[in-house]
This record gives sequence, structure tokens and C-alpha cells, in this order.
Amino acid sequence: MKRHRLAAAISLLIVAGAVSAQGSRLVAPQGVSPEQLTDARIADSRLLLTRAGMFDPTQEAVDYSATGAAPATAIARYGVVQFVEGDTTARARLEKQGVRILGYVPNNAYIVRLDDSNSLASLNRDGKVRWSGLYQPGMKLDPLLYSANRGGLIASPVHGGYDIEVFAFSGESANQLAEALLKVSGVDVSVINARDENPYVRVNVNVSSLDALVRAATAQEGVAWVSWYRQPKFDNAAAIGVIQGNSVATGTAGSGPVEANRTPLWDHGIFGSNQIVAVSDSGMDANEAWFTTLDKGSGPVTAVATPQSPAPPTAGTLAPTQKVIGYWVQPGATSYDNNATCPGGSPTSFHGTHTTGTVAGDAAGTFGATTYLASTPTAANHELADGMAPNAQLLFLDIGNDTSGCLSITDLTGTLKQGFAGGARIHSASWGAPSAGVYSGNDFEADYVLNSSAEDMIFVVSAGNEGPGATTTGSPGNAKNAITVGALNHAGSTAIISFSSRGPTADGRRKPDVMAPGTSTVSASGDATTNATPEAPVSKALSGTSMSAPTIAGNAALLRQYFADGFYPRGTATAADKYNPSGMAMKAVILNGTNPISATAFNSNNFGWGRMWLDSNLWFANTLTGGDDSRRLRLFERTQASGLATGQQHEYTIANVAAGQDLRATLTWYDVEAQQGSVLSIVNNLDLEVVGPGGTYLGNVFTSGVSTTGGTADSRNSVEQFRLTAPTAGSYTFRVKGTSVPGGSRPNSNRQGYALAVSGAFGLPAGAAFAAPVATTAANNGNNVDVAFTAAGGAQGFQLYRANGTCAAAAAGDFRLVGTGAASPLSDTTPRNGQTYAYKVRGVSGDIEGDASNCVEVTASAACTLQPEFQHESLAVNSTQGTTCKIGMGWAAAPANCATATGVTYKVERDSTPYFTAPSTLAPAHASNSYDDFSALFAKPYFYRVTATDSLGNSAPPSIIANGTAIGPSGVRGATYRDDGDNNIFVAMDAPWRVTNTAASAGTLSYHSGYDNVTYPANVCASLTTPKLLVQAGATLRFKAKYDIEYQWDGMVTEISTDDGLTWSDLPPDGGYPNTLAATQGNGCGYPATHGAFTGVTTAASNADPNNGSAAAVFKPFTRDLSAYAGQNVRLRWRLSTDGGAEFSGAFVDEIDLNGNALDALFIDSFESNSQFNCSN
Repeated sequence: MKRHRLAAAISLLIVAGAVSAQGSRLVAPQGVSPEQLTDARIADSRLLLTRAGMFDPTQEAVDYSATGAAPATAIARYGVVQFVEGDTTARARLEKQGVRILGYVPNNAYIVRLDDSNSLASLNRDGKVRWSGLYQPGMKLDPLLYSANRGGLIASPVHGGYDIEVFAFSGESANQLAEALLKVSGVDVSVINARDENPYVRVNVNVSSLDALVRAATAQEGVAWVSWYRQPKFDNAAAIGVIQGNSVATGTAGSGPVEANRTPLWDHGIFGSNQIVAVSDSGMDANEAWFTTLDKGSGPVTAVATPQSPAPPTAGTLAPTQKVIGYWVQPGATSYDNNATCPGGSPTSFHGTHTTGTVAGDAAGTFGATTYLASTPTAANHELADGMAPNAQLLFLDIGNDTSGCLSITDLTGTLKQGFAGGARIHSASWGAPSAGVYSGNDFEADYVLNSSAEDMIFVVSAGNEGPGATTTGSPGNAKNAITVGALNHAGSTAIISFSSRGPTADGRRKPDVMAPGTSTVSASGDATTNATPEAPVSKALSGTSMSAPTIAGNAALLRQYFADGFYPRGTATAADKYNPSGMAMKAVILNGTNPISATAFNSNNFGWGRMWLDSNLWFANTLTGGDDSRRLRLFERTQASGLATGQQHEYTIANVAAGQDLRATLTWYDVEAQQGSVLSIVNNLDLEVVGPGGTYLGNVFTSGVSTTGGTADSRNSVEQFRLTAPTAGSYTFRVKGTSVPGGSRPNSNRQGYALAVSGAFGLPAGAAFAAPVATTAANNGNNVDVAFTAAGGAQGFQLYRANGTCAAAAAGDFRLVGTGAASPLSDTTPRNGQTYAYKVRGVSGDIEGDASNCVEVTASAACTLQPEFQHESLAVNSTQGTTCKIGMGWAAAPANCATATGVTYKVERDSTPYFTAPSTLAPAHASNSYDDFSALFAKPYFYRVTATDSLGNSAPPSIIANGTAIGPSGVRGATYRDDGDNNIFVAMDAPWRVTNTAASAGTLSYHSGYDNVTYPANVCASLTTPKLLVQAGATLRFKAKYDIEYQWDGMVTEISTDDGLTWSDLPPDGGYPNTLAATQGNGCGYPATHGAFTGVTTAASNADPNNGSAAAVFKPFTRDLSAYAGQNVRLRWRLSTDGGAEFSGAFVDEIDLNGNALDALFIDSFESNSQFNCSN
């Protein structure tokens, strides 16, 4: 059995005779192979589909005790909640309740953040919740790191030991996580990505410390996933005619002219002009003449690129007139290329120079007696081994370390965003980690970027060189949204080379996506000298999927220019038809136009959808020699903002398909990134359905490469295709269905955009374009924008296009499809309140879009349901003392998120219990962000919460609950002071301190340093503070405490102030603190390691037991003699100080009193009256 299949087994194994505490059967975690992840299991709504197995959580509980993860916990800040089948409003209900969603788990479940307002108990009050539970440490662990599977790990080629990557939930601190992991002996931190979305830490750990690191990492509350990090590694003349014109000539391995009549895009003047391709690779020898000259039509400009090191995702300075528009060195990398050898690998062979040359290399300049001509926007001027898109510009992102020879991928999210910010809409990556088809960290990051912020980019990735076995594709090639490229033999050969990695992925998805030549590819050669003087172009041959990927990327630049110059849909460059396609559209068109190779190769795990063939469905009005314009293309694209929700569908009809040519349709979408602990990576599932003369066809249901009726809808791929090699003439309707669109961690991710490419024998012979509609107007109509127009008769239908902003600001290429219809008006059903949009309309005739109407604009007044931006933890009681009883409070102002909202008001509520069982409203619509409660009675505890609501009626989740008690101007008399959470609540509490009913030494309530059933926060400094107290003679502070605080790293201290809180002094209990903060490397309050503290666990036998999380905590009494402070007014506080490490249940404090001698009571002014301690209404 291969190493990467160690974690794969039959399914969950029942542990004989074992039953969990909840009555469920205990089952052992088991990896899931592609064969086990059947369609039936995917369709079973009862199952949670995780990397640890597929199980019904209402019947089975996974026992992770043997995995090496931290022990299961009874309290946690994160949970999983599963809803019943068909509940389409679950996400909306959670969001309305104020629950933070961190990700989706199939089936029908979300990972959520738990807090005081949203506990598992409160979530379970929703009648459609099927099951909920804590996100346990074992759920965070990659099966490859299970104790029994670690024998298959490979040591780091750079550091020795093992490289482990730890992903945290959004909003957690990567720096604090790194601090926590450094507590483990033998750990070094190599990468910290301290971003708000998907923070990440990579560490190297000694072999002997791996067990301890796994336990420590999975014990961290904010950790989402812990996995083994695999070091990424590196995975032309003859390819030009193959990809453009489907050449079958096998050619020879060498430079030279391209095959005649096989360059239809070049023949139509498409050379990649005005396109920017980003390449991330080992480096580039920047002064090679392949990369030094650019002619944009005004003559050649020669310059050698100067490296910069902008920190991703920030863009560096661009050089718009140069061939290399930017050379940006990534963290951990060094400038230029190299031939070093990463330990355990092969020499780099100036890899990045070669792949970059394949994309867009362009030999130019005079060297001795030889002159090479640069390409121009009108001529390829192909010489030697020029690249696929010779007139395109290059944005090089250097990820190679010239010293080690290894690749340094420290922040793929930042690298992709940086390339996008630099103007690249195509990114080529000829590298990957051999992850055996498993959806891993770089796959997650690629999907996240393409779905969330770089929708217009296509990410082209090599499949890997781990073949010929199945399930050998690497990461980030396993990403759903990447286009993954396998390798064929040289030139026009359609035979797969043995080393090319094969699919399926570990969750059964089709990979690779597409094939290209990858054997003996001739391209640019580099050397170890890079200076300001261009060097003569030299070429060499290399093989690998590393050569296939840039072949696709370079040709993608030609494809993008086809759209950007306005060749679609009329086949000639037309300014009014310019179109900036999304990455989804690019991917759909590429996969829709492939050479299928053979009936068995098509839609297979070896060849994907076949070999790229640009001219297959790119139609030109004037067919040149060697061109193929027997099929036309229709493209239907909806961005994420106008995509499908669950249960919705869009229909498109092509009414006059002729027989005799392939009819193909390809649906692609950029899916939400998957939680890495899920065994199924699809989140938002769309389906393609085609209705034609032969019946109803579902996407990806084939027999011998041809679509057949029947079958079941695909529930795992984000690419679906339909193909008839001999279609019956007639009308075909193409439906895109939002089967399940639950969304992921980001708001509004439960709407899914897509691109649908359809090509076949329709719209031929080409007729005149349908005339542009006129008299176009746009007006709000409820939640829609209706666009009315006047059009000539004879249209088959009309299409509505939208661009953000005004007509004056929107370019022709910015308009995207948002609606279709048979007649005026057309409706945009997805506008956002307050957003200005520009609209155009096109009629459809002869199955082809016509000319665009005039542009109209409108500011949408659709109902906005966005909540105000309320900081719910900002509520604080700030005033309780005075002669008049009053409790004053304030909170951070909440701005409205709806553009048309005129303001925000606040509802202030009060209750006598911390759980708000019967609240009363003090102010239903208070205008300011502070409030004084003058109805409070003396010495009576009250609890408050605030809800922010905008003028449109949108309410944010309520604030935290704050407490206050009205007292006199001099505070509380020490002789009678008692504070217990039940009858008297005088203390002020910094968040997260609160009154709780989860533990008490007497009565039912106490003070807790965290939310109910949730661990205390990391890196916090928070106090429980008494009001001003007059200390009586003989007074002794007494209190009871129960705590489970990380031993010697975190702690609670007691302090005293004699100047009304301006300064504070340490106040250890009688006999001293139980222990110290000896292990701290920094904590929230900044206490030194020598400082005493309440730390560890209060057990029956110890006040500082080191066994956090397992020792049973109990309440213990503590005292402190205050006789030295007799006659003084003091404040006391219990102060919790934590670092970024492990967190536990925290501290509970109860039964506080001063036990003063009433006979010797002292007053501030000799004999003062009770009025100084009382207030009145």
C-alpha cells in the first residue's frame, strides 16, 4: 500500500461494546478513500463527511483518543451545528442571531463560534437543528498525523524534522498561536501569516517532539486544522500549433518555425497584447533577451527588470512599457534564477526562466551578426523558441531561494492577491507539493482567493510528476477553482507521458482538467549571471507538467485577448463588444473546446477533458487557411454577486442547433474554499441540466464520451460538461441549478456565480447582428431594478447586462449578465441597496447576441437587509455611584451598512437576572450611544443589553450583558460588604468576566472569567473590580475561587488600590500565591515570570495542580489580612492575564467579603452619615 493511502480504509469502525456518554456508539476514526465516498453517502443528509470518517452524529461519536490529538474537551469556543435536510434558511437564521459562521461541513452543517449569547444550548432551541457538538481537538487533525500513520511522514529537506502547518479560524491571532506552539520544546516557527482571514502558522519540529506538538496544536481553541506540510517542488516551438490549431504533428525536440496553417489566433492578430501573466517560480534570469524587449506598437523598449520585495499582498511598482512589468521577490526567496538543488530533489535547472519563456518569451535584439525581432500587436515575429503569447507582459513573482534551491511558498494567499493587484488576470504555477490528491493548505488558499477577491483571474497549475498511479495530483493542483494541467508527449502527440500525475483527487473529483505537451519542451535557458546588459537568447529542452502548465497559461493570454478585443460574439474585433471575462469564463471556454483525444480518454482521470484547442470554439467571421469555424460559441456568465441561491435556476435556450458537429456545454464555478477537515471539498453545488430532442441530460453523465439520459447529478465536481457528438437538430435548453448553496465562512457566500460555455453548429451562416434596443430606461421596482427598452421585432429573447458604477465610469468590458427575458422590461433581481449600476440590453437573434443598447444607470433602492456594524462587546457600565441612584452605561456607536439608512437607534433592556428571562425595555429607540438608568433602586443588581437597529429596521445581534448596582457616593461600607453574584453584585467586570450559573460555592451564581461553557480568551488582561470600600479595623478579605488556568503560563492575581484605581499594588493571599508565572514569555497584563499567581487547577489536594483540562477543579477558600489598610478607601481586583497558548475553563470567584469589626467602624470624615454610602431616587 502506498504511503499516501495509509489513512484510507473501509469506513468508520465500530468500537466493540463501546457507548459514548450521550448514548451514541463510539467509533474509531478512519480515513476515507475515493471509492468509499460514494454518491449515496454524499446524498445521505444524516452523515457528517469528515476526513476522520463518515458518520451520523446522532447515532455515533468518534473516539479520537488513539490519534495523538489533545483529549476531548467539555468546553470550547467553537462548535458544529447540523440542520435537518432541506433547511434552506438555516444560515440566515444563524446570522440573524449573531452567530459567526466559520465554515461549512457536509452535510448541512456549519462550524460556528460560540459565546455567551450563542451557546450550544441556545442553538439547540432552533427546532431544525438536528445535532450540535463542540469542535473537538481530534476534528482538527489530518489523518496523516494520526499516531499510527506517522511512519509515512518525510522529513523537511530544508530544516530536518517535520514541517507542520497550523490553520486558525478567521479572527484568531497567528502571532499568539505561534507563541503557544513555541512552548513545545524542539519547535521553531518558520512562517507566520498574521491576516484576519485564515491566519496561518508553519513550524518545524524535532522528530522527538512531534507527539507533544500535535497535542499542543490541536488543544489550541482557535485552531481549525493541523497537517503535515509537504515541501513544494517543480513539477516550446512545437506546442504553438498544437494548442491553437490542434496540430497532430509530433515534430522534433528543438527550436524553429511553427507548423504552417496551425496558428489561427496569431493569424487574426492575437498575440497576447495588453495581457499580463503572473508567473510564480524559482526565479527568472531577467537579462536573457527573451525578457528584455517589448513593442506595444510604438517601437521596441528594451530594459532589464529590477527586482523589488513588496510584502504580499501589496503590489510593487509597475513598469508599464517593459516586457517584465514587475519582478517581485516573495518572502523567503531571493532574486533571479538558480541551478541549486533542494535537498532530496534535482537541480533547479533555471526552471523559472524556462517556464516563463514558454508563457511569453520573445527573443529580441542584436547579438553579433544575428538580429531577433520583437513581436508587435500586429506580428508574432516568431523566432527560436518564443513563447505562446509573445506580445504579453510578464509579472514575475519569485518564490525560489538561490541558496537552498528550494521553493519558498510562505503565503500563497498573499502571492495570488499580489499578482492580481499588479494587473495579472492569468497566473501560472509550475510547482506543487505531492499531496496524493488530498485537498490541502495551498488548495484551500487558492480557492479562497479566487472565490473571494480575484474572481477575474484564472490560476493555471501543473498536476505534478508523480504518475503513473491514480490519485497522485499535487497541491495546489487539487484546488477546485484552479485549472490543473497534465502532460502529453512532445508536440502533437496525444499519448500521456508516464510521469504525469493522475486523478481522481482523494474526494473523487476529476483532475487533471486539461492536457498540453510537456515532453522535451524547448524554451528559454538561463545562467547564473544577471546584470543590466541583455544576453543572447539561448534555449534548452525540459520535460514535466511544469512545461505543460505555462503552455496553457500562455494560450490563455491569447484567449483573454480574444474577448478583451471584442471578437466575441461576432468574430471580428469590435470595440463595443469588448469583454473582460472572469476566470470562471476562461476556464469554461478552455475546457469546452478541448480535443477529446478519444472516447476513453475524455472525462477520465488520466486526461481530464482532453488537450487544449483554442480554435475549437473561438469563432472568427473570416476563416483563414487551417482555421476551423464550423461551430460558434455562446457564453453565459454570472458573477458571485448575481449568482444562484439554493433552489434557484437559470435557463438559456439555443433554438436552432444543426446536426453534424459536436454540441458541447461546460459549466464551471469558483466554489467557496472547503474546510480541510471535510472529506468532500465541494461546498456550493450547482448542476447542469440540458433538455433537447433526445431527452434530458445531466452534467457529467457519459457513456463512451457522449452524454446519455438518466444517471444522477454530479455532487462533487465544480466542472460539469454535456457533449453530443451527433446531436439531433433542434432546440436545446441549458439549465444551471442551485442544488445546494450553503456558503462558507464569509457573509453572502451563499450565492454562487458561474460560467456556462456552449458551442455547436448554431448561428451559421452568420447573419447581421440584431439591432441595439433603444429608448432604454431603468427604474427601481421593489427589490428589483427593471430595465425597459424598445426593440425591433424578431428577437428570440433579450439579455440584461450590469456594471458597477455609472455609465461614464463603466468600460465596455465591465458589463456582466444579470438577467434574461422574452420582452421588455428585464429585471435585475440581485441589486444592492444604495449601489449605483449601469445597464445595457442586447437582443438575441439567430441564437447570437446582438448589439448593445445605450447605457442607463440607476441607484438601487432594493430592500437592504445588512445589519448595522455593532461591536456587541463594547457595552460597559461606567457609573454607579452618586447621591441619586443611577446606573450609567455606554457602547461604541454602530454605523449602518445600508447606504440609504438615515441613522441607527438603540433599544436598551434591563433584567434582574444575567440570563434575561423576563427583560423590560427602558428605551425602545434611544438616539445616542450612552444611557443613564435613573430608575435603578439602591443596592439592587441589574443586568443590561443593547440592540442596534437602523432606520430600515435591520437589527444587529444584541450586545453582551453588562451589570450594575446603584450605590452611594462613597461606595460600600467595608463592614457590611458582601459580593456573591446572587443577592449582591457590586463589582465591575471587564469582558469576558460575567455572572454565571455554571458554578457557585454557595447559592447558584458566581463570577466567571469567560462565557458559559467556553474557555477564557487568549492574550487577555481583564479585571473583576470592587467599588470603593471603606476598610474597617480587623478586616480580612475572604473569597472562594475555583480555577483551571494554564499552569505557569496564564494566571490570576489580586491587587489593591488606595487612590481610587489610579495605581495598583500586588495583594497576594495570606501565605502567598500558590505558584508563579514561571513559564510565561509574555502575557496580556505584562506580568514577569517571577510574579506570583493563581495558576494551574484548584483540586482537593492542591491550589496549583499542573494537569489542566483533566484535573477536577473545586472551590477553595482564600484570605488576605487587610488590617494595614484600616480606615482607608480601597478598591480590590482579581485580574486574569493570559498569553496566546492553551486556554481552559478559567477562574470562578464567589463569596467575597471583608469581615470587618462593626464596633470599630471608621468613617472618612470622623462621624459620617449613611447618606455617603446610600443613594436615593
